[in-house]
Amino acid sequence: MRRKTITFDQACSLQSEAESLLAGAEFEVDSSSVLELVRASDCSAYDCEFIALAIKLNTKLVTVDKKLLREFPTRAAVLAEG
Repeated sequence: MRRKTITFDQACSLQSEAESLLAGAEFEVDSSSVLELVRASDCSAYDCEFIALAIKLNTKLVTVDKKLLREFPTRAAVLAEG
């Protein structure tokens, strides 16, 4: 909208469509787990939420975030450029 490539109504429609596609696929993570990851790293709570979810789901977080890759090398995996 700021770049004037879509209207407010188009943005609202796209947001609504995205939310409906993701409905039922939301996950919650334990706040204390997130805070433990923050305490043990140099990452923000926002970033640690993704790591906590990867731990909870026993999977890797695929990212290009260098700090996450450095701080959590066993849980974060680099996104290969195609």
